[in-house]
Amino acid sequence: MMNDLTSESNSITNEVTMSKFFVGLNFSSDSLLSRKIMGFRKRFDPKYNHYSFPHMSMLAPFEVDARDVENLTDTLKEEFETFYYGSTQVPSLAFTGVGVFEYKRRNLLYLNPAYGADLNFCSEMVLDICHTFRSKKLNYKENKKQFLPLGMFNTTEELHIVMENAKVEFQHNSELPIASISLYENRMGIWVEREVLVSFEENLGQLLHSNSTTI
Repeated sequence: MMNDLTSESNSITNEVTMSKFFVGLNFSSDSLLSRKIMGFRKRFDPKYNHYSFPHMSMLAPFEVDARDVENLTDTLKEEFETFYYGSTQVPSLAFTGVGVFEYKRRNLLYLNPAYGADLNFCSEMVLDICHTFRSKKLNYKENKKQFLPLGMFNTTEELHIVMENAKVEFQHNSELPIASISLYENRMGIWVEREVLVSFEENLGQLLHSNSTTI
């Protein structure tokens, strides 16, 4: 009886707690494109209230042993700070039109991103780091591409109505300034920002001030 209790106690002690994460780009809400996206989603996206500000995952969500999360965060922070050290520029991501992704018989309307060289390198760096920390016991399926969601629609009829508006509003290529890059964690089924890994808010503020002065 005592051996059974000891075995059960050890099993509980050794149980691994997993947490699910993704690394995301947080876009400035002050740009024209950002305001257009928020206005569009407010009118058409049923899940607008779940995440009202524009942000985009850099990779598919992955699971990490809770004991390794602090190390993962520090590693990502260090790599981002090294890569952007001394830079006074505000990174941005360009978008080229809209597309549709079918997911579980539902239609996801999105803006199609066009990565520049720097962001492409950062994406690969993040993917490599997260692969190092993610659980190897769990299956991980990489996304073929990342995109900025505009809304999820249950029927093709809903999608066709919204698509016509999207084609008009997002027919021209444009860019979104990146305000920061953060680590997001899934808590009780809701994605929340766990920690900012690198911020460009100061550079962004100077850019906006410079633009307003010029105008």
